Amino acid sequence: MKKNRSSAPIFDASKMLLSGSSSFAMQEAYKTMRTNIIFSLPGKGCKCIGIISANRGEGKSSIAANLSLSLAQLNKKIMLIDCDMRLPTVASKLGIQSVPGLSNYLSGDCSDVPIVHVEELGIDVIPSGNIPPDTTALIDSEEMKNLVALLKSRYDFIVFDFPPVNVVSDAVMMSDQVDGYLVVMRHNFSENKTIDEMLQQLRLTKARVIGVAYNCKGTPKKYYKKSGYYYKYKYYKSHK
Repeated sequence: MKKNRSSAPIFDASKMLLSGSSSFAMQEAYKTMRTNIIFSLPGKGCKCIGIISANRGEGKSSIAANLSLSLAQLNKKIMLIDCDMRLPTVASKLGIQSVPGLSNYLSGDCSDVPIVHVEELGIDVIPSGNIPPDTTALIDSEEMKNLVALLKSRYDFIVFDFPPVNVVSDAVMMSDQVDGYLVVMRHNFSENKTIDEMLQQLRLTKARVIGVAYNCKGTPKKYYKKSGYYYKYKYYKSHK
């Protein structure tokens, strides 16, 4: 596998990426999320974590990126894959090029796995690539299964940023390759009906939901409010 290197600085236009200068509240929230996920997925070997939401605009990609950065703080080898090939945002958040990427590799346009090593962040990334005509076919391909198997032999954690479950079926189609899904919900945005629809699709494939990240929720503590961001992680036990 050939890695392209990037020394891009942390994207801070909206100060959404986790860094040493992030607020105490934000850093602690991701440490809690990280710890809970690790305990939810015991055992040795690489762990594959799918980050999903019901619809767009719930903060899924930001949480996928920040969870990857938080895991990297433990000196683990982290791979972040942007599987949202229709409306990708990971590359722009990290300040890297999106092409070549996942779609180019899966469709045979490039022979080497297009890994970008972001030196300053300590993670490897496979960006989305060009927008293909049929992303679902690529996600469900043998090439994708082979790629995941290869990466699992080289990384401690693989974080997948999937497209919204209620928009396309890409995320649930990989339920046999993902160890657990983290559901992202946004305060005053996510709706019960859309969440129920998403969970029904997950049940049909017997996907394992390991938790919920409740995004953009304020807290009464003043020093938390100042940060502008608050992430709450909890186990989601009602999904069977």
